[in-house]
Amino acid sequence: MLAILWKDLLLEARSRDSLPALFVLGLAVLVVFDFSLALAPDEARRFAPGILWVALVFAAGIALGKTFLVERENGCLDGLLASPLDRGSLFLAKFLANTLLLVAFEALLVPATLLLYGLPLPGNLPALAAVLAGGAAGLAATGTLFALAAHGTRAREVVLPLLVLPLQLPLLVAGVQATSMVLAGSGLLDLGVRGTLVAGYDVLAITTGWLLFEYVLVD
Repeated sequence: MLAILWKDLLLEARSRDSLPALFVLGLAVLVVFDFSLALAPDEARRFAPGILWVALVFAAGIALGKTFLVERENGCLDGLLASPLDRGSLFLAKFLANTLLLVAFEALLVPATLLLYGLPLPGNLPALAAVLAGGAAGLAATGTLFALAAHGTRAREVVLPLLVLPLQLPLLVAGVQATSMVLAGSGLLDLGVRGTLVAGYDVLAITTGWLLFEYVLVD
């Protein structure tokens, strides 16, 4: 598992194509919403969390769609299937690589969001980081599970979001609300059911992916 994770991280570090592309996409989403909504300063705090999550979902759809692209193009997938590697370990390696990529994307996009929408730097940065990292983990878990199934279709860029977005709606609703509360000054303990829902979704999505990935991989 660690070897596959290291391979994916090394390929990303050498190519340096995914993260800059995701950041440009996320920045474009922020700019489009900023100019189209023309938010007043007092409205920015209300709408910025939702816009941030929209950018995250768009970026996740692109990043997760490339999860098994290298293995399929180079014929490595058959080798992985023939190896004694546990299929659940393959899922965990890909899930961790995708989560780290999304977390790095968030680390670049959050300062841009605060600057563009004129929001003050929150005093509880660990709480904001925890909420966004939880969102990244949930998006990566569901996306990784269905990424290989979508790669078997001709329009995988369209099929993957259609498969995962309905499953991600509870995470998106809770994540937007939790982010809004954190930007307003709330801590993790103040999030209540919203924080519990984000954490519970992550646990459920990761566990389900680990258990079902073998069957999705075989199909």
